[in-house]
Order: sequence, then structure tokens, then C-alpha cells
Amino acid sequence: MTYPAKLKFKLLETCHDDYLSSINSLRRIDLLTAGGHRLEKNLEEFLPRRPGETQELYETRLSKYCYTNLLGSAISQQVSKLSNSSLVVSGLVSDENFWNEFREDTSLNGRSEKELISHVFREVLKFGKVFLHVDKPPSAVRPANRLQEQVLGLRPYVVAYSPFQVTDWYEDSRLRWIKVRQQFKIQPNPAQEPQTVVTWKFIDERSVATYSAVVELSKSGKIEKVNGEPVNDETEVSLTSEIAHGLNTLPVIKLELPDNLWVGNQAYPKALEHLKTEHSRHDMLTLAYFQRTYKRTVMPDGDLTESYTEIEPLKTGLQHVLELEKFEWNEPQGTIVEHINKTLESIKAEVRDLVSLGGGSVTTEAIRQSGVSKQMDFVKQEAILREYGALLCQCYQQVLQLVARSAGLANPELISVTGLSNFENNTLESLIEEVSNLTGINFSVLRANLPPTAYKLTYSQIVNLLVGNLSAEQQQAINDEIDQMLQSDENIIIEATGTAL
Repeated sequence: MTYPAKLKFKLLETCHDDYLSSINSLRRIDLLTAGGHRLEKNLEEFLPRRPGETQELYETRLSKYCYTNLLGSAISQQVSKLSNSSLVVSGLVSDENFWNEFREDTSLNGRSEKELISHVFREVLKFGKVFLHVDKPPSAVRPANRLQEQVLGLRPYVVAYSPFQVTDWYEDSRLRWIKVRQQFKIQPNPAQEPQTVVTWKFIDERSVATYSAVVELSKSGKIEKVNGEPVNDETEVSLTSEIAHGLNTLPVIKLELPDNLWVGNQAYPKALEHLKTEHSRHDMLTLAYFQRTYKRTVMPDGDLTESYTEIEPLKTGLQHVLELEKFEWNEPQGTIVEHINKTLESIKAEVRDLVSLGGGSVTTEAIRQSGVSKQMDFVKQEAILREYGALLCQCYQQVLQLVARSAGLANPELISVTGLSNFENNTLESLIEEVSNLTGINFSVLRANLPPTAYKLTYSQIVNLLVGNLSAEQQQAINDEIDQMLQSDENIIIEATGTAL
């Protein structure tokens, strides 16, 4: 694809229909998982003004803001559980030093392989998808071979783009190109005001083309000026760079979750309900007393029309009061607060179950459970985590193969990524109990009642479940040892009985 020297602003700002339909929901999910000052700055979106509520009372109510970051903490717990499982990468035999360096720093900024996997998992849990771009640092000198690339320090690295940044794309049987819109501030001179720069990066199967401009933004965040001039649809933005990557394929991997695994989309409405309910409870508890009844006082005089003029309402902090025969102040009894607390606990349990898909117990009964019972609670959650693990392994395998191609390494198709399938939830007590149960099994009786192949598979499965996460090399070594042990047992039986099994 050939890119012109300039593109019109309207074309650069064009967005995919899916992006336009989902961006508002994604932004709310992002705010609810972030919490803190970011959510506080956007409270009006989540806690709108009530009918008839004055601006003064509305601002007073917003000042009582409180929020338990339920969705963010639940997602973080899920990410931590997945990180307990090991990742096994095989086929990195072409350049051990290169791969060791890359896996220790996948971003050229100190981000390790494990941190990259955790970041990708967190992003897809929140937003449903993430884009991973394999890129190289820019260079004024075009290297002639891989040795010159190493000397110049031009090794590949991985950039993760969120759905906020990828505003447009095209795919048929596969993804063909994407457009990445990024906004950031620069201040090369500390004596000058910082500038806001927006870049539009087109990544296709041949090259990476970047258009950029210094902009001025309105209070709502929209671009008002480009390079000091008022912007319109026909405003032109210049091409700043176009670099051929030489891969003859799109150097971008898109990881997208199926709807049933996208927990951000499922748990977001309940997290929003929790925020509103918690805020209402806090607003209620900060009122020391409630005015229950009030009736206007009318002073008789000679002119009836003057007797019923509007008077200034009492400064009670409430928008509406009942007009009855008496005036009194009542302290709240707390019954409704009890119901709200139960509702909050119920919502909290629902959000946690939605994120882990029912994998853990959320009641106080979990405290009294045995280690075996707790282990059973995680069966369903581990099944879901394995689905996530399989998707992440497939995605990261494609990323590593792209890195190998970008670095000019041989046989990238031999690279394989496995793992993220066993999650060690065992305590020392439960592990000892499992070993004790294992030693109590009469394997001779088991062997006598199973076909040889079924016995070997059963024995191998028991051993693998006991030892937990294994690398491919360790797994192969154990399988070889099991074969040798079973063959040795068979030889002993043949010698003793004179009959082959």
C-alpha cells in the first residue's frame, strides 16, 4: 500500500463501526476497574443529577463520593491465579542469547515475558481484545545484515495496543491492516509550554506509515486546531515516516475473547450497580437527622391573597418534604441500611462469581472448609483458566514466531508455547494428604485389572497431577522414566511366572 504525503483530517479520524459502538462501554469499564482519581473526575457520568435536585445539593452529594474497586480487584485476583501457572517455550534453539535477552525485556523498557502475559490477560479480561505489534526501533542507518542490526541495537520488541488506540482496521479471512491513534504531551524544552501531539499510525503487510501533528484540544478533548490552525474535515496532516518492515505479513496479532469469556462485559453492569448502591448508603448515613413533616404557617390578616404568598423553604438539605399538621425531626432507625448492606454483599458475590465464573466460594462457609473441599471449589475455575491459558499460549506463540521472522532467525515455525494449564492451589497439608493417599493405592491390583496401555495412561496422569507444572523437557524425562519402570516391572513378572503380560 502506498501512502500519500498528506491525508485529510476527516480520513484520519474515521473510525470502525465496531469501535464507535463499543467505545463508550469500554471507557466506563476502564474507569470502573481503575477507580481512584480517574473515576472521581468522571463521577457525573455514573451518578447523574436527580430530578429536581439543585446544583448545590448535587455537588454536596458528589463530594461524598466513595467507591470499592470491586471489578478491578476481582480481575487482579484472576490475573494472579493465572500467573501461578508456568509458561513453557520450546524451539528457541537458533540464538539462545537473543531469546534470553528478549524474554527478559520484551519492550526495550524492562518488561519481562511474565509481565507481558499478565498485562495482555488483564487487558482482554477488561476489554475483550488486545493488539500486539512486533516492531523495531527506528534507525537513521539501514542495516545490511543481522550482525549490523545487533550492533545498532535494533532487535524486535512488542507493543500492546488497547482497543482505545486501534480506531480502524480491515479484515477478511485475517486482519489486513490497522490504524493506531495515539495522543501524548511532549516538552523537549523545559522553558517552553508542553505540546499535545496526535499520531495516526497505519500498519499493513508491507510497512508502517505515521502521520502526526501538534494539536490544541477543547475542554471535551476534541481537536480544535492542527499545527496552530483551526481544524476542519479538509485540513491536511503530513506523513512523518514510512518504514517497510519486510515481513510480507501484518506484524500484528489480535487476541480476542469469545463473549462467554469476556468478564468485563458481563461484570460491568453489576459493578456499576454496586457503585450506585454504595454511594446511596454513604449519602444516607451522613445525614444525622431527617425532617419528616412540615406545614406552612399562615398569619391571618385583612387581605386573603397576601396571606398565601410563597415563603422561603427551610434549609433542610432535602428537596421535598411532606406538608402535614405537625413538624418533627426523627433519627433514622437503620432498617433500610441493613437491607442495603445485604444488597452490597450480594452484588459483591455476583461480581466475583462473574469474573471467576463461579470458581470460588464467596460465603463464610469457606472458612470452615477442608483443604480437599476447597480444592473441589476450584475445579470449575481451573477449567476456565485453562481456556484462557490456551488462548494466551496460542497468541504468544504467534508473537514469538513474528519476533523470530523480524530478527531473521531460522525455522520460526518450530517455536511452540505450552503451559498455563496447571494452577497450584495446594497447601502443604493437602499435598501431604495427596501423597499419603497415593502411597495407599495397590498398583498391582490396578495393573491386573487394566489393559497395559490404560494402566500406563492412568499412572502417568496420577504422577502429572501430583507434581504440577512441568516444562516440556521434564515431562519427557518423566514419561521415559515411567516407560523404563513399567518395562522393568514387566521383566520381573515374566521372570517370576514365565508368562508375558
